[in-house]
Amino acid sequence: MNKLFFIVFICGSVAAQDTIIFPKIDVFKRNIIEISYGIPLGELSDKYESSINTAFYVRTKIGKKQYIDFGAELSGIVKGKPIEYEIEGEKQLLDGSKSAFLLGFRYTRFLYQSKNENFHIESNTGIGWKYLHYSLPEDELFEGVDLKPTLHTIAATQGMKVMFHGFGVHCSYQYSPYTLFNSRTENNFGGASFNFGLSGSWNF
Repeated sequence: MNKLFFIVFICGSVAAQDTIIFPKIDVFKRNIIEISYGIPLGELSDKYESSINTAFYVRTKIGKKQYIDFGAELSGIVKGKPIEYEIEGEKQLLDGSKSAFLLGFRYTRFLYQSKNENFHIESNTGIGWKYLHYSLPEDELFEGVDLKPTLHTIAATQGMKVMFHGFGVHCSYQYSPYTLFNSRTENNFGGASFNFGLSGSWNF
């Protein structure tokens, strides 16, 4: 009797396995690194020649083919040019900028994804806080002046990315109105730039 019960139990277990549905694990690449070359546009092109940008983002899924990326971007400014800046009521020339920083997030949507999920095209719409760092000239005139002449503002970005097996290319337009929160520099300072470069993504 015990043997018969055991055989029936095994047969029932095998039959039950045919009805079990294992949900598909949605594995997306959470960690993103981007390297890009930035070109200032309009009035901003008078402030520096170009920039080399490195960004790191962490991706979180919020819906079907929709994500939020949180991250930061550090830029090295190439050939920053001196700018006029108001110090103690007088216009002074600051040394050209050498770095910029962006902290923010972006909404990402997959516009197309292949069936095997190895290839996709995505759009990135972002907003963040950005600053352009300047330094006081090494001059006796500025000794004892406690001032860090940084231009900070809200930055908005819109970009596209094409990825294949976690690697790809991207481009984006960025607008950062630097005079929005700062009145010490010229009114038409500029804030538009275009970036393009490479992107890689992976999971730990």
